[in-house]
Amino acid sequence: MAKSSAKGPATTYLVAYNAVSFGGWAYVLVQTVLYLLQHGTDLEGLFARVGHALIFIQTGAALEVVHSLMGLVRSGVLTALMQVYSRLLLVWGALYMFDYPEIRASPALVLMVLAWSVTECVRYSHYALGLVDVEVPILLYLRYTLFYVLYPAGVTGELLVLWAALPHAAAIHPALRIFFLLNMAGYPPVLYKLYTHMIYQRRKILGGHGSSPRSKAARASAETTAGAKKKKL
Repeated sequence: MAKSSAKGPATTYLVAYNAVSFGGWAYVLVQTVLYLLQHGTDLEGLFARVGHALIFIQTGAALEVVHSLMGLVRSGVLTALMQVYSRLLLVWGALYMFDYPEIRASPALVLMVLAWSVTECVRYSHYALGLVDVEVPILLYLRYTLFYVLYPAGVTGELLVLWAALPHAAAIHPALRIFFLLNMAGYPPVLYKLYTHMIYQRRKILGGHGSSPRSKAARASAETTAGAKKKKL
């Protein structure tokens, strides 16, 4: 969720939303890592450990589309919708619907959960602190750098989970399998859009090749200019 220009109650709400979201994803990340340390490659109990928390916290992210529609944040509605929709399909359409080890106890699930949780811990903590004017340079750098690795890793995990769900979807109805396949076919253009969007944001926020963050004033100026252009459009 992008940083908001709103003040008062709206800002308080957004700080709370980002803080709670960070807490949820941190819980999922810590529990996943602890499970892997305790059980290694035996993934039979992984979903029981983190699955319901994962579904709950990811479903809550649907509020980000509402935030964009209401103008509480600067992020575009389409970008928020693409990110939320694909994940809701994964958690409800695959993980919740199909209780099979090749889906709930697979390395693909581990890859997906780790990529999601690391990304979101950085993202939500960065936004929550930014809303109260606290800048942590390392969080800023990670926010606009980790996506180079985590986006492809997360997408790979997502596609593998959907692939494993295809036979079970077909057993319910052939149309459901086709629906899953169509969603999988949509991943390349969506990934391209999100990836290039993040590269653009990285250049704007970090500057150049992004070896170190720009000054706060420079970033604020860039964001103000971008906001003014958006309003003119």
